[in-house]
Amino acid sequence: MDDPRHVFLSASEVMARYGWGKTKGYQSLKDRSLVPAPVMRHPDRWRLDQLLAWEEKRMALAEAALEALVTPDREPTFVSDLLPKPKRRRSA
Repeated sequence: MDDPRHVFLSASEVMARYGWGKTKGYQSLKDRSLVPAPVMRHPDRWRLDQLLAWEEKRMALAEAALEALVTPDREPTFVSDLLPKPKRRRSA
């Protein structure tokens, strides 16, 4: 495989990588607090190694947030235990 430091992705390739549509993708790519800035301008290009580092950071934050929600004395038995409880209950 190519060295990620030498692989550059276009905006459409970055959107495909994360499964974003055009609208969501372009909004996300412009948000510098969400996605790292492109390393090249006109045309915009993102370095794969920077995106991989960003992904690792986001996964670590998500895992830390998940661990903060789960009490240490009780492991969740179902995925539904990790989801927020519904505000209303449906009447039968």
